[in-house]
Amino acid sequence: MNLPKGITGFHSSNDNILPMMDTIQFKQLSHTFVRELDGEFVVFREGYSQRNYYSVEYTLRGESYFVLLNHHYPFLAFSSTMEDITFIDVPVMTAKYQSYYKVLTKEFLETPLASEHLSALSQAEIEQISYWKPSTVGEVIFNNWD
Repeated sequence: MNLPKGITGFHSSNDNILPMMDTIQFKQLSHTFVRELDGEFVVFREGYSQRNYYSVEYTLRGESYFVLLNHHYPFLAFSSTMEDITFIDVPVMTAKYQSYYKVLTKEFLETPLASEHLSALSQAEIEQISYWKPSTVGEVIFNNWD
């Protein structure tokens, strides 16, 4: 899969600004899905300058989970931690979100990054990738670069 231009959140002044994902919908869906599964919605975190994704923390059956949504594309993933993102598959939640977002699997997110993934990215993004040296596709789609 070629990663789409703007996926990293970086762009030059010559690039078109990408639209942001709808955070209201993301929060509402997350609240609804967590309630339907008798879980607890903990917190929604806006993205900030060093992070290119939104996140929701919730608990389900005593375990904490994080839902990550890329700022610019409807790419969603799950993680067991936020400090060092550890991608996981959560089938029960995937079933809920997949009508609204492209839910990315742990296998895909842990795919080693290759030049074929980067062909559509802007020069600004390539420069950031050269600097930060991500090793997987997931580290590009959901990054904490500044």
